[in-house]
Amino acid sequence: MRSISPSLVAVLALLLGVAGSSRTNTVGCKDNVKKALEQVVLKDVTVDEDRDKNTITLGGKVHSENAKQQAAELAQAAAGNRILANEISVEPVGAESQSRSIASNQDAAIEKDSIAALAATGLDKEHIRFKAKNGALTLRGSVKNPRERQEA
Repeated sequence: MRSISPSLVAVLALLLGVAGSSRTNTVGCKDNVKKALEQVVLKDVTVDEDRDKNTITLGGKVHSENAKQQAAELAQAAAGNRILANEISVEPVGAESQSRSIASNQDAAIEKDSIAALAATGLDKEHIRFKAKNGALTLRGSVKNPRERQEA
């Protein structure tokens, strides 16, 4: 009987090790986004990451619409192909209470529009839930197929 050379065993072990470690590397980008925001003094913006849903969510408060837009642009650049949900609240100095009230009314209007849009496409009977926060609409639930998902 012929014996297997030790070098062949080493090569096979190496190949099996590489094949076994070929899982997708899901490196988080939350820290990259935070660092990008801190560089332009947007330290009050919070960053949450959901790796399963491939999503980065921005929250917190800024004092201008320009700051909110800048945060979104920086976060998208740092997040790569992640989906960005910008839930930052714009609260101008001295008008914080009014701003929160306006944002709440806008969110209610977005949710009402979503109900109408789902009804118009016949998806109102599916198991779709949604929530608007600072102008960002988040959908959750299930539909029957990818076409319905896209419509929702």
